[in-house]
Amino acid sequence: MSQPRFYCTDLTPGVITLDEAESRHALQSLRLRPGDEVIVFDGHGRLAHGILQPSDDAGGRKTRLRARFAVERVLCETPPTRTLTLIVAGCKGPRLTWMIEKLTELGTTRIVIADFERSVVRVGVAHGDKLRRTALEAAKQSQRVWLPEITCGVTLAEALSESTGAAHNRRDAGVTIVAHPADDIPSLGSRLHAHDLTEQHLTAVVGPEGGLTDAEIEMLREADGELVRLALNILRVETAAISIAANWAAHQPA
Repeated sequence: MSQPRFYCTDLTPGVITLDEAESRHALQSLRLRPGDEVIVFDGHGRLAHGILQPSDDAGGRKTRLRARFAVERVLCETPPTRTLTLIVAGCKGPRLTWMIEKLTELGTTRIVIADFERSVVRVGVAHGDKLRRTALEAAKQSQRVWLPEITCGVTLAEALSESTGAAHNRRDAGVTIVAHPADDIPSLGSRLHAHDLTEQHLTAVVGPEGGLTDAEIEMLREADGELVRLALNILRVETAAISIAANWAAHQPA
């Protein structure tokens, strides 16, 4: 069995202290004892082995205990050379949570929940913290070292502008694909095979279940977006997003 994983934003050699939620998981849910070994990571490529230390009591009285781990050496994992940004419409409650969980497991680099013209569900900025917590739990379960960046409450135009700015900083425009149900366009699989994505950056756009408007399609074409078909049938938002992420993950270099 693999060692349990915990998240700590301030991961340095020495004795580190987990936040309240992570401490509760370690001490109450898992009932770890002093001397138990775990993995600690910060979501930005740093991880370490930690050994649980005895708890501190304030004058013999129990307080809200925090889990403290001794860390000797912190390892750094380099950022991935290929990235996936998903600009996707919001979907309802459990479906949105499930989508974030699976996209995290599949290694998606950046998830942008954007508002489209036909969006029914609009996910505001305030919902971001809950989605990031979902991503954190998924990263711990899947042993992912880098957490995905999650953005909410932006328009499609704003999401495309941010994606273009990120590409400019990388000096690599990458490839942009747009999910569309038309029969006379290339399939997702054929486009992934056509592009050498072993070292590239992929941006994928998934619109709402009502579909993209003509104006949005034109905007995406102007941003060099390529229309691709995901399946023979019409997919829900979360199914389409996960389909793209799964195909992208399967094209990892050998």
